[in-house]
Amino acid sequence: MEETLKLILDKLDNLDQKVSSLDQKISAIDQKVSSLDQKVNSMDQELKIHGKMINHLIETVAATNVKISETNERLDRLENKVDTVIDDVKEIKTNMATKNDLEYYDQMISEHSREIYKLKNN
Repeated sequence: MEETLKLILDKLDNLDQKVSSLDQKISAIDQKVSSLDQKVNSMDQELKIHGKMINHLIETVAATNVKISETNERLDRLENKVDTVIDDVKEIKTNMATKNDLEYYDQMISEHSREIYKLKNN
C-alpha cells in the first residue's frame, strides 16, 4: 500500500510539474496575446490617422478638380476672345491703308496742290 501511495504521489508530483509547465506556457501565451492586443490597438490608431489623411487627400483632389474645371472654362473663354481678336486684326489688316497707299495719296495730293497753285497763279 505504501508503494501504491508512493506511486500516486509520484504521479501527482508529475501532474503538478506538468500543470506548472502548462501555467508557465499559458502565462507566456497571455503575454504574447497582450502584446498582440497592444499592437492591434496601435495599428487601429494608425489606420484611423491614415483614414483621416486619405479623406483629406480626397477632399483636396476634389477641390483641385473643381479648380481645374474652372481654369479650363476660363481658358476656353480666353481662347474664344483671342480668336475674336485674331479675326478683328485680320479684318483690320485687309481694310487698312498700306504704306504704299499713303505714299500714293501723298504724291497725288502734292501733285494736285501744285496744279491748283499753278491754276490760281496763271
